[in-house]
Amino acid sequence: MVDKPSPEHTLAALKEGMQSVFLATLGSDGYPHSGYTPFVFDGVDIIIFVSQLSLHTRDLLANGKVSAMLISDEAVSQQIFARTRVRYQCDAQVVQRDDPSYGGLLDALQGRHGKLLSVLRGLPDFVLFRLKPVEGLLVLGFGQAYHLRGSDFEEFELATSA
Repeated sequence: MVDKPSPEHTLAALKEGMQSVFLATLGSDGYPHSGYTPFVFDGVDIIIFVSQLSLHTRDLLANGKVSAMLISDEAVSQQIFARTRVRYQCDAQVVQRDDPSYGGLLDALQGRHGKLLSVLRGLPDFVLFRLKPVEGLLVLGFGQAYHLRGSDFEEFELATSA
């Protein structure tokens, strides 16, 4: 019998192993918009740096609500219908260029995702966001979903519905 990884281990592996986060936003036209972007975690917050040319960026600036998901790669998933994933419902906050944390957050993004960020930093249409989770759900497979609780969203409560 093979032991299944714990929810704690699985969540940590997703957060460390994924380089991009999927975003779902709601447009002013009432339609949902999806996208993805590289990210880093700053504590529990998800940090993204995105262009205003993207629909999801304009949505975030307009209403500040976003669903952010990290999901395991299809190539390593044992069951395509039940891929391991974590979803956070978030409030998006713009990090202003004069904020003391601005440079350090961009440095963290560049450290994780490479030198292209040094070019993007100088473009005026890019906006730095802090996505602050208000709710989280970790899905490990069929019947294995956990609401994420606590101030660090790393306490696990078995979900009766996902």
